[in-house]
Amino acid sequence: NKTMKTYIGTKQVKAEPMNELAAVEKGYARKNEDNHEWREGYHVQYTNPDGSTYDSWSPKSVFEQAYKCADSFLDRLQIERDELKERYDKLSNLENVDTVKECGSRHAWILSLQHTSMGMYLHHLETRIKLLKDAPSQTQG
Repeated sequence: NKTMKTYIGTKQVKAEPMNELAAVEKGYARKNEDNHEWREGYHVQYTNPDGSTYDSWSPKSVFEQAYKCADSFLDRLQIERDELKERYDKLSNLENVDTVKECGSRHAWILSLQHTSMGMYLHHLETRIKLLKDAPSQTQG
């Protein structure tokens, strides 16, 4: 559909592991009416714009595809590193594509600078993660 655009959503939630049977008992999931096997998953607490909360349940695979644990500073730093690494790798593949070169040498040069800067940033994040893992008591950023 040409009228539909792509969107990326970001939402922070609280969650804890909870199997489907327990979620049904607490009212977070619908009753198992099609007799599928009970699944592992997560009790998820969402915050509404007005500050109130509501509880739900999500199957493990669905939840873990959408959310990454960000409970500690180290968790958040690793998420930042992983997201940057994915972008860095995409740019690494793009840098060699002829379409970039067709945009002109200035564009290709700036793209090369961006790639170098991202590589340095990635290195710094990896160094900070290593230092935090080597000295877990120093969790300040």
